Amino acid sequence: MSSSLTRLKRGRAIHLLDPENLCGSSLLTEAMVAEMRGLYTSAVSVGPQDHIILASAHCSLLPMADGWPDARYQVRSGKDGADICLANIMLDENVADRFDHVFVASGDGGLAPFVADIARRGARVTVVSRRAAISARMRLAATDVIYIDSPAMAFAIAA
Repeated sequence: MSSSLTRLKRGRAIHLLDPENLCGSSLLTEAMVAEMRGLYTSAVSVGPQDHIILASAHCSLLPMADGWPDARYQVRSGKDGADICLANIMLDENVADRFDHVFVASGDGGLAPFVADIARRGARVTVVSRRAAISARMRLAATDVIYIDSPAMAFAIAA
């Protein structure tokens, strides 16, 4: 890795979030995303140089943009659409070389191989998830795990 890339990487993090997974619903509202943002930023330190990317189905784009307006958005509808977006970012955007710390806010086990690869390449990887939504594969692939849970989100899931 070049010295300029090493300097750029130092102290930076990327936050890859699947709001549908964190909220436990494929039908997001602005209020759900805003609550998720509050829980996430209370549990995870987000620095001024960090990149934040939210991925979901197309129908959740406006609630994401309203609930977390200063992020980058990726959308893909269909089965595992958000996971595919996040996996493509991990594969195509060389996050292990560009960031010291990678946060993956999803418990979906399909992302575990990508998380494990980033950790193997030297980046610290923290998975952020609801306790009820994290797969064993994700728990094992990550360097660290942070749990965020909310009574309101638990109620929304049960309803």
